[in-house]
Amino acid sequence: MPSNPNLRASATIAGASRQHTPHQMLGPFFLTVETPHATSDLTVVDGVDGRAQGEIIEVKGRVLNRDGDAVGGARLVVWQANSLGRYAHPSDSNPAPLDPNFVGFAKLFSAHDGRYCFKTIKPGAYPAGRDRVRPPHIHFEVQGKFDRLITQMYFPGEPLNASDPVLLSANDADLLIAQPLASEDSGHHRQFAFDIVLMRG
Repeated sequence: MPSNPNLRASATIAGASRQHTPHQMLGPFFLTVETPHATSDLTVVDGVDGRAQGEIIEVKGRVLNRDGDAVGGARLVVWQANSLGRYAHPSDSNPAPLDPNFVGFAKLFSAHDGRYCFKTIKPGAYPAGRDRVRPPHIHFEVQGKFDRLITQMYFPGEPLNASDPVLLSANDADLLIAQPLASEDSGHHRQFAFDIVLMRG
């Protein structure tokens, strides 16, 4: 089980830790037949009225190298399940319903200072075989100037984190736990910080 995700994530954000973000499996639900739309708001679909079901959240962070230098122009492809744990992917056999207002597959780019930010919904947990349920998580494919990283971001305080073999396979699972951020507006959606550290950038 990750030992102290909040403290470890805080150290990463503060720049005290420049350990390489652990790799994770690509997973079975990467949409290879479609090109991800360039957007920083996954809660809406072009041409479709309405907004995605579930809790709206915001994920923000920086793409850095191990020296702490910003990696500007990095391409981030993100994909995830909807709020009920269903991917918009033909191979997902989860009987949970699809959300017509949520595709859960997009790309964005880091700014010159390495910062990125996107709005989405908190994904639901989902069955992953006999007697196993995966905790909520968001997949990332990050292409920097030199490195390509496949990883997953997990949420703090999730009981399923402690038994998830994919998360626990990481050399340092704490680095994959996002840090909750305090919102200046108490009525605003929750925010999470997740820095991504590439080997060379």
